[in-house]
Amino acid sequence: MKRRHFLSAAVPATLSFSARPAPGATGVAEFTLPLETGWRICTDPDNRGRTARWFDQPLAGAIETSVPAIIQQHFPGYHGVAWYQCEFQAPAHPLRGGRYILRFSAVDYLAEVWLNGAPAGKHEGGETPFAFDVTSLLKPGATNRLTVRVLNPAKEPIDGYTLQEIPHRNKDVPFTPGRSFDTGGITEPVELVMAPAVRADDLFIRADPRTGAVRVRAELRNDTGKALATRWKFRIAPAAGGSTVVAFEHVTKLAPGEKTVEIETILAHPRLWDLADPYLYRLSVALDGGPVEWSVRFGFRDFRIVDGYFRLNGRRIFLRSTHTGNHAPIGQIIAPREAPDLLRRDLLLAKTSGFNAVRFIAGVAHPYQLDLCDEIGLMVYEECYAGWELKDSPAMAARFDEATLGMVRRDRNHPSVTIWGLLNETDDGPVFRHAVACLPAIRKLDDTRLVLLSSGRWDCQRSIGSASNPDTSDWQHVWGAEAPGAEPASRKWNSMLGGYFEKAGDAHVYPRVPQAAEVNQFFSTVGRDTKPVFLSEYGIGSMMNVIREARRFEQAGANPNLEDFALLRSMAERLTADWIRFRMDGVYPFPEDLLEASQRLMARHRRLGFDHIRSNPKICGFNVTGMLDHGITGEGLWRFWRDWKPGMADALEDGWAPLRWCLFVNPTHAYSGTPLRVEAVLANEDVLPPGEYPARFRICGPEGVAWDFRTTARIPRPASGTDAPLAVPALDQEVRIDGPAGRYELVAELERGGAPFGRRTEFDLSAPGALPPLSGAALAWGLPTQAVKWLLSQGIALETYSNTSALASDLILIGDVSKSHDDALWADIRRRMERGATAVFFAPQAFREGKDSTARLPLAKKGRAWDFHDWLYHKECVARRHPAFEGLPAPGILDWYYYGPVIPRYFFDGLDAPDETAAAAFATGYSTPGGYAGGLLLGAYKLGPGRLILNTFRLLEHAGTHPAVDRMLVNIVRWAARR
Repeated sequence: MKRRHFLSAAVPATLSFSARPAPGATGVAEFTLPLETGWRICTDPDNRGRTARWFDQPLAGAIETSVPAIIQQHFPGYHGVAWYQCEFQAPAHPLRGGRYILRFSAVDYLAEVWLNGAPAGKHEGGETPFAFDVTSLLKPGATNRLTVRVLNPAKEPIDGYTLQEIPHRNKDVPFTPGRSFDTGGITEPVELVMAPAVRADDLFIRADPRTGAVRVRAELRNDTGKALATRWKFRIAPAAGGSTVVAFEHVTKLAPGEKTVEIETILAHPRLWDLADPYLYRLSVALDGGPVEWSVRFGFRDFRIVDGYFRLNGRRIFLRSTHTGNHAPIGQIIAPREAPDLLRRDLLLAKTSGFNAVRFIAGVAHPYQLDLCDEIGLMVYEECYAGWELKDSPAMAARFDEATLGMVRRDRNHPSVTIWGLLNETDDGPVFRHAVACLPAIRKLDDTRLVLLSSGRWDCQRSIGSASNPDTSDWQHVWGAEAPGAEPASRKWNSMLGGYFEKAGDAHVYPRVPQAAEVNQFFSTVGRDTKPVFLSEYGIGSMMNVIREARRFEQAGANPNLEDFALLRSMAERLTADWIRFRMDGVYPFPEDLLEASQRLMARHRRLGFDHIRSNPKICGFNVTGMLDHGITGEGLWRFWRDWKPGMADALEDGWAPLRWCLFVNPTHAYSGTPLRVEAVLANEDVLPPGEYPARFRICGPEGVAWDFRTTARIPRPASGTDAPLAVPALDQEVRIDGPAGRYELVAELERGGAPFGRRTEFDLSAPGALPPLSGAALAWGLPTQAVKWLLSQGIALETYSNTSALASDLILIGDVSKSHDDALWADIRRRMERGATAVFFAPQAFREGKDSTARLPLAKKGRAWDFHDWLYHKECVARRHPAFEGLPAPGILDWYYYGPVIPRYFFDGLDAPDETAAAAFATGYSTPGGYAGGLLLGAYKLGPGRLILNTFRLLEHAGTHPAVDRMLVNIVRWAARR
């Protein structure tokens, strides 16, 4: 879009101005001098530079940089005051009476600017553009020195500014994965613009697709010092080139200063901007007889919510979105010079993989990204830094408005921008209430877009609607249980559905994983008794491939002290150390292969989510968490350096297909002959018209077809003025498969009329009665009654343990005995182990005393039993080749869908390496300080001639209910009984 031309000789009859929005001006003169190179930077940790007048002289000790660049690229971990400075040759102005405008597209956070030692201006706000008229300060034909003091606040006040009280997204010091690094600096281009004295400083186009009306609001500037009669010529043409389609003029008298004028014209039969045909127009304006033309691109489109569903240009669409924090290696929010297309690539990957929208979460897009979205037909849901974790303060309202309204002013001409988002995950309070009240101010700037109040609706105020449609100035009750006068939702969080509040219409759901049956049921039924629901955040991630990502930094020749590089390297080192400590060599060729396996498994987790969400006709859209592994996590669809995770492109093509099967077999692992619930729902984003469609379903396994069923999928004819449902049920049967053990598939076929994606889903059957027998005897302490009965049924003799037990057994099976405070029993257990007995502690909670999770663990180095929260960010459970997993899928990551309730929540960390490891846990990119977690799941320690076996797998509470539980329980008892 922007050509960087610079004239030094004769001026042509007409100079052309580019269309990129500027601070308070849509058109930007092509007659500009980009100030990208020749910069130097230094820190000012004592904040003395202003008093010492550093702006009067070259910066002592400064190092070279380019612009844009964050402070932390050169000074990792530094926060506070930094100084940028450059010297440049300024040409003579080519226009008589013209003005020199120094334009900054963004400086984060507080900028003070001097030119040739004189103050040019000051600006507060980390993302919004600003400009200063420096005509009186600049020296044409000579060297000029530009100095910028930048304040990047941290948690401790500097000049009264703290990180928490400024718009900052979720920046934090110290950094924890899942958050944002506290970056600051000159984050967008700096340019010297040579503008005419009479000019158009801003153009805003409101294009009505219903009538073809084009309403132009122009900010006209007169810096001649005298009133002028002016004639302005406007023309509209296709943005890609072509003949003018309409031309018109406006005559006005301009007094010195600025004047706003509004003009309207009609474009007959406008071509709409749409997802598959993102047609753009260009409006140009020039002063009659003047040498300069300004222009801006725009499009005709309408995007709104009708009856709870999104509609683009009158057509219902399912919103297919994902969010990005524009996080990049090295430059954090700036694409590294080693990969300058990184942030463009995000948008191209999103478009090609089926998304129709991208959410810039709590941080505005780069202007060039919006240009690209305009061109490729990708809708934008945009938020600013003020939208997340802004703390209340006396300056809160002004800062919120500057950030939010600045975003609107800057980006309101982009047809791709269809949603302004105000908040994310914000509780009720001063910030939320101010955002609610901000709507009229937004509407004064732009009444053409949908505005969403608060993603997740953590405020719980159901009497306040979630959305404001174009041409409205109130909050409308469009989703969930929102209604005028509705009672607030309970502030009690549903821990099973993390982030979700009862009957929220704009909902976040981050359940514990593996997902329980109740969670799956929730996704399939949410909204059933309310208005539709927008699922604005949900996802299941993977481990971050920290080894590969760190090596990409090495490949780019990055500074090893960069915060993100150092963190990735640290996680990789800690993972490798644990890999060696737990003797995992041979499970995978290298530790990196574990990380790749985790990312490969994520594709199945994503399909699980798509099946449940797309099967629910009351979910009107889905914003996937998250686009990439931003925040140094594993939450993304693609990796930090923008390469695909294995299998993810196929999963997205399948999940977003407008016509797809959503298939379910529950449970996903059972004994042969057990009743299975088999379901199929046909998701139909208005692809198939109303009618009947013959469908056939088969279950195939080790011996071929095990079940065959025909039915009809019926898409109902909707009532006049309504739409057909987004999903229709096609199959719900109880099925028993008596075939052999192995992997099975449910496969769907639409026999006529369409070609749905999502045709198959897998499940496993195990053979009943195939467990190895148990024998001998054991002492039992604290075992649940059901577990005791089941173990007895398998052939082992059990006696309840006490310190007077008559049974002379070398095997002791122990459950959760944390409530037993009998010191004599604990001492006897240790004596028995030291005499040669094996004690199996099946419950990691057994050793708890008060707040100490391992107080009674009979090891010198006790560590802790960590109740690890697996959700979006989670651990992987990795098994070795070991008797505990005999007859089960191992070694490797334990498959959630096969192992089901076996998957443990706890692991032991901080212990010495066990003498024998059966399974261990690993998590990289987890939301904990340092980003890495790992520990023991199942292993044995020698205590003299005896053994202590620690287990975290959830076995006793599920004994006799699941094939993997039963086999592991038998295997562990048999292993423990061996001498």
